[in-house]
Amino acid sequence: MRIELLCSGTELLRDKVNSNTVLVAQRLSSLGLHLAQITTVGDDAGDFEAALASCLRRSAVVLTSGGLGPTFDDLTRECVSKVLKRPLLFSKKILKQIGGRQAYLIRGARPILNRTGTAPGQIIPLGKKTLILLPGPPRELMPMMDSAVLPYLKKTYPHASSKTLVLHVFGFPESHIDEMIRPVVDRKWSQDGLTVTFGILAHRSIIDVKATVQGKSPSAVKTLSGKIRKSLYGILGPKIYGEGEETLESVVGRMLKKKGKTLSLAESCTGGLIASKITNVPGSSDYLLEGLVTYSNAAKTRLLGIKPDILRRYGAVSEPTALKMARGALTRSGSDWAVSVTGIAGPSGGTKEKPVGTVCFGIASKKGARAFTEKLFGDRNQIRERAALSALDALRRAIR
Repeated sequence: MRIELLCSGTELLRDKVNSNTVLVAQRLSSLGLHLAQITTVGDDAGDFEAALASCLRRSAVVLTSGGLGPTFDDLTRECVSKVLKRPLLFSKKILKQIGGRQAYLIRGARPILNRTGTAPGQIIPLGKKTLILLPGPPRELMPMMDSAVLPYLKKTYPHASSKTLVLHVFGFPESHIDEMIRPVVDRKWSQDGLTVTFGILAHRSIIDVKATVQGKSPSAVKTLSGKIRKSLYGILGPKIYGEGEETLESVVGRMLKKKGKTLSLAESCTGGLIASKITNVPGSSDYLLEGLVTYSNAAKTRLLGIKPDILRRYGAVSEPTALKMARGALTRSGSDWAVSVTGIAGPSGGTKEKPVGTVCFGIASKKGARAFTEKLFGDRNQIRERAALSALDALRRAIR
């Protein structure tokens, strides 16, 4: 069954990120349904009508988002009326809650009342097809998806069953992971009543390996998904740091909590970014004792006990300094583990010996300490983000 999403709004083509695409896709996936195509048009009636007509020709279910408000550029209702050749009918029930143009429904539509805004949604059965109109703001769209759209689709298409496995790998080129998993991807997994789709996506130095199994039998889908998972783990092993919604910081936190260990941080170029990631995880107070942002050399000396001659001899961005930072944080906090980061995030400050992107890390525990250096690429924010993730992954491997 083919499903499409048609988004309207000139701002989506200029300076606003359309988060509805991800939100709608995630909700549909929970039912074993998946978007085949996403189309975005501006606030132009002709463009919207042409796009909608094309969507309805191709797909069994079409969802729209945006253009249901009360202003002059909210054109969805009128355009749908024209494409379907169905009149807009006034609803007294909706008028009691809102007013004006938003109280009109396409003939034959089932209204979806908006509990967080004013623009109601509409479910329009079209024989073997369905058109669903939803508002643009995510805070209004998502409650409608959960309360009305998903139950409708589940009842109308009850045979769908799907399971998507997402494995996360950090710090390896996408091409390298692609080559490693190729034997699994190329295997003949699809069989009678079951289809398998693989995907690989790189973002922020993280590689997501995805495998979606679809079929009519939930038990068969689950069994085949388990076999694929076992095969991927057999190849990637400890390169995999987590699955599904897990992040590096949540995985590290779970490991520390399970072992009853604590953590302290000493950050320079990341400026507290590692601490921010860790404290975004609920319950992180169980294992994070403290974090220091020792940006200047004076702070490194005063707060971490690094002798000035170490800084003069090796520089702030060096493995000896990173090692001392980690050991200083460990000793002064009394934690079981400590992580340090010091580097050159740019855009200035680099030299021939230490170019922009040079980042040194320290990992210390009561059993010992080590330091290492990475050469990271990107702009300032990208280097800081990758440095924070590298530190978390190094800690994950150390405490495993």
